[in-house]
This record gives sequence, structure tokens and C-alpha cells, in this order.
Amino acid sequence: METVVAENLSVTYPGGMRALHRVSFAVDEGSITAYLGPNGAGKTTTINVLTTALLPTAGEAWVCGYSVRTEKEAIRRLIGVATQDVIVDPLLSPLGNLRFFAAIFGVPGRERRAIIDELIERFDLLPQVRTTVMALSGGQCKRLQLAITLLRRPRVLFLDEPTQGLDPVGKEVLFGYLQQLGDSGVTIFYSSNEMEHLEKLCDRVLFLSRGRLIADEIMEDFVRRFGGGDIIVLEYEGDLSAEALATLGRLAKVRSTTPLTLAVEDARATLPAVIGVLARHGVDVRGVDIRRPCLNDAFLSLVREDYDGVR
Repeated sequence: METVVAENLSVTYPGGMRALHRVSFAVDEGSITAYLGPNGAGKTTTINVLTTALLPTAGEAWVCGYSVRTEKEAIRRLIGVATQDVIVDPLLSPLGNLRFFAAIFGVPGRERRAIIDELIERFDLLPQVRTTVMALSGGQCKRLQLAITLLRRPRVLFLDEPTQGLDPVGKEVLFGYLQQLGDSGVTIFYSSNEMEHLEKLCDRVLFLSRGRLIADEIMEDFVRRFGGGDIIVLEYEGDLSAEALATLGRLAKVRSTTPLTLAVEDARATLPAVIGVLARHGVDVRGVDIRRPCLNDAFLSLVREDYDGVR
């Protein structure tokens, strides 16, 4: 069953700036989808439309079968939203905030205490549970916001850079909880640049660039298609001349120069030639690492290819 559907979704802001152009996709129930793209691609605009905060200029979208244009209230009852901004009452304690929002969200009284207790424990808020929010750190406020988002047990959870401001421990807690939610059948639509965690967590990738959807694949296929065969990373001493880089470019895709990172089909077959090129140009190799591509490699490769295509 498809839980989130966009059909030719377009948004143009006042002044003529086009944020989305004919974006179409369908997200299956219970899936965890990574919504990726460079800054300014239109990811937040998409989430604003899907969560009914913004009307599309053209096209249509449905969440749990309800139209974002005409059935906003029905959608809002079924979704949770966590964004980069922390929206809590600073004068209340974490417990006070959770109780307040549970009442606002209509969480049944007989279930309220159990849900709140579980979230307080899950997000490690017990030591600060009766402290005013003003006394909390930024990461603690972020954890509280995420707990509030999950109070109503949403069928669809929209996340827009929710880990911003979280420390590594907080991130691990969040991703562990999201994995449990996904396993329980909650649909998660996740916009973030946390590539390492997204690769482990998500089933699928939607990639947006300049308001257009340019890739829609399962995670493994996305990494394989855009990440390359092998990645060679070389630490070196010396100057990489334009001539040396041009020669290397005929052997591999040059991803970066510090450290020198190359994408090749077969690293072991290509590495001797790469080292030979560097030696002829006076570059001394100090270390070599060979690894399989990851989501971050695929992301950077696709951004560069898309950018080069319009220069």
C-alpha cells in the first residue's frame, strides 16, 4: 500500500522562484525513505507540502489516502513532524510539555502516562524531567521535541534534519528508536545529511536537485549506481598538478584531492597505474586505502554529475 504519493508536484514562491517542478513519487507503507539533495534542492518545501503547511502551486499529493489540498485535518491527525527548529514551551518542564502536548494531540488519558514514561526513558530525559526547558541544553531540547512528535504514535513520520544539535549519543538513541518504529510499520520520510546512519536505516533513496527528482531507487541500487565500483583513498606529499589530475582522470573518477579519492571499477587493477602517474609527477604516496562505495560517495558523485551537466 502506498502511504505518501506525489503527482507532478510543483511549488513556485512569490517573485517567481521555483522550488519544486513536477515531482512525482510513491512511498510504500512501513518503508523508511531517505530524501536527499544539496541545500536549496527543495526538500523542506516538499515536506511542508506533504505535512499541509504549504499548498502546492500545481500537482497533487496524498498522505494515507487524503489530499494535501482538501483534507488537511485528516492528514494532521495521522502524521508526526520533527524539523530543525525546536518548538517547546520554555517555561514548562519536559514532563509538563509532554503532558500538555499529549492533551493537545488527544492522546487517550488511560494511555497517556505509559506513553510519556516510555518516551522519557527512551530519550534519556529522566534526570531533567522536572527542570524547566530553559535550563536544558540544545541537544536535550531536541530530544524533547522528538519525544513530543512521537506522542501520538503517528502512521507517517516526517523528519527534516532532526539530528541538528544532537550529540553522537543522542543521534544513536534517535536512530535506534526510528529503526524500531520502522519495524513496527510506521512510514518514515527522512530528509537529512547524516549519510552513514541513513545508509543503515533507510530502504530507499529519493534524490532531489534544483527542484527536480533525478533519482528514485532502493538504497543498495542507488549506492551501486552512483557510488562507483571501488574507492581508492591516497595520502600523499607533494603538489598535484593540473597535468597529473588530467592523467588520473583518464584512469578513474577523481572525487577529491585532499585526500586524493578516486572511484574505479577495479581498484587492485588500477592502483599500480595510479601510483605510477603520481610518481612521474613527483608526488610521494604515504598511504593507501581501498573500500567499497558508501551513500556519501554516491551523494557527492550525483551532485557533481548533475552540476557538471548544467555548467
